[in-house]
Amino acid sequence: MNDIPEAVIIEDEPEALNLLQSLLTGNGLARVTGSTTDPFKAVGLIRSLHPDIVFLDIKMPGKSGFDILDELNTMNIDQPFIVFTTAYDEYAIRAFEYAAFDYLLKPVEPVRLNETVNRCRERDIQKEKHKSILLAESHRKLLFRNVSGFVIIDPGEIVYIEADGNYSVFHLEADKTETVTSLLHKIEVQLPGMKFFRISRSAIINTAYLKKINTRQLQCLLVKNQNEFRVDISREKINDLIEVMKNQ
Repeated sequence: MNDIPEAVIIEDEPEALNLLQSLLTGNGLARVTGSTTDPFKAVGLIRSLHPDIVFLDIKMPGKSGFDILDELNTMNIDQPFIVFTTAYDEYAIRAFEYAAFDYLLKPVEPVRLNETVNRCRERDIQKEKHKSILLAESHRKLLFRNVSGFVIIDPGEIVYIEADGNYSVFHLEADKTETVTSLLHKIEVQLPGMKFFRISRSAIINTAYLKKINTRQLQCLLVKNQNEFRVDISREKINDLIEVMKNQ
């Protein structure tokens, strides 16, 4: 992200779109590189412009902001910060289940908008600081014993790991797993700590693939190469995971 982030606005009401754009550009908070009132053009616009922040209305005719985010989450692209905008506070819980960066009620207040954009900047700086560490960690291969000998696993390929009695199963792709003769707590200490999080007694996830936290069904949705993986999360771990994701 540059000193002034680039933003895209998806808003079906022209007056609300123009107001948000004027607040962002007039105060020098962001450069609005694209906008649309047509939710069906949103994904194409975001993919082509690669914005730092997307201000995404929730309630739109034919296609909601949640539908748009679902579609983005299946694509192998750098995900922008998603800031939901809506006139209805009833969507707040669902917005944060989608791991949205923030949630703004319309009409958007200038002070609140300023706080949101500044937090995006700060979060991006933190992410850049961690990149070199994460890169080094991702190149460190892991060696485990299996029933036939040994297996070497690249941490970056792991979607999640689940306990299976005295064994542990690494889920690497939709149709690719590796079973090792090691207990989950022994594996946990060998994993790159900044990417992996234990969501229950029986599962560890790679947060790089985390797309949603469903607080009602107590599940995490992970997506890799357009394949979805659903893993149960303990209720007491939800807030901890949300805090981890906010700091990544």
